[in-house]
Amino acid sequence: MKEFQILHKLIHIFKEKEIRQFERTGLSGKELYVLQHIRTDDPWRFNDFAEHYCIKPSTLTGIVSRLENKGLVKRERTEKDRKAVYLYCTSSGRDLGRKHIEEDKLFFHSLLSTLEPQEKEQFIGLTKKITDNPEHCQQQ
Repeated sequence: MKEFQILHKLIHIFKEKEIRQFERTGLSGKELYVLQHIRTDDPWRFNDFAEHYCIKPSTLTGIVSRLENKGLVKRERTEKDRKAVYLYCTSSGRDLGRKHIEEDKLFFHSLLSTLEPQEKEQFIGLTKKITDNPEHCQQQ
């Protein structure tokens, strides 16, 4: 099987996972991605979040608006810095984010179940090397 066919097969597996998650939660893959990273107890400054996770601020604005309309996140300004917007998860947002992470762990375990322990380590190491490449952070 040629490399691009393998890549497309892997992409298909992840798209199917995203479709199942949308059917269950009503949230897109990007919405779940943002939610799982906002769900910490500490608020995220909007611009810091966008930069850290390589998301264009305009894209993040739309995602956060949809999550806010669903009661999963909220935006607030502080008296100290009225220009800065901070992102918080609501309790239902934290719960959904936690469930999403658990589902991802099960999916990942299932995905790698055919690999030997050494192969899993190699796969994780190679995937990390690819995803840590700063050229892939083009503010999607």
